[in-house]
Amino acid sequence: ETEININSFIRATYMLSPKEMTSQTIKFKPAIDASTWSLIALIVAVCGWPLFLSPDWVTALILAACIVICIIPFFSIRYEVDGEDLVVYQFFKPSRFPIMKIGVIEPTKSLLSAPATSLTRRIAISFTDRKVLKSAMPIIISPADTGKFINTFVSINPEIKVKQTA
Repeated sequence: ETEININSFIRATYMLSPKEMTSQTIKFKPAIDASTWSLIALIVAVCGWPLFLSPDWVTALILAACIVICIIPFFSIRYEVDGEDLVVYQFFKPSRFPIMKIGVIEPTKSLLSAPATSLTRRIAISFTDRKVLKSAMPIIISPADTGKFINTFVSINPEIKVKQTA
């Protein structure tokens, strides 16, 4: 009889390194603040206004669908640290970014379109390798617990420069 080591079996089957076997996923919620709720209220008001001009059930149904389509992006954004990768979910689709290639994390007031739900609590993540985003532009996100988020990154990659002011 031979005894099978389950970790060796899983590692051999899925070709995982011992480091990947022990990696854990840390989830972060996006920041939702007054700016988020104000933007959602504006969307509802603009999409709902035609209902006051022509109140019928067909118009209400079409406008409700428009409101849902405009609001879904706010609630589909989330962030995860999976091993040595930042995973950003937007429209329920994941995008992976290597934490080891992050150069700078800094607060930003940029209003660029981004997987960030807050307009006031955003951070910009710049990479040392332009090939990561295929651009020199940073990725802008807004985690709810920015301190824990940044500390998690720095614990994985101590080379990251963290700037305190925008």
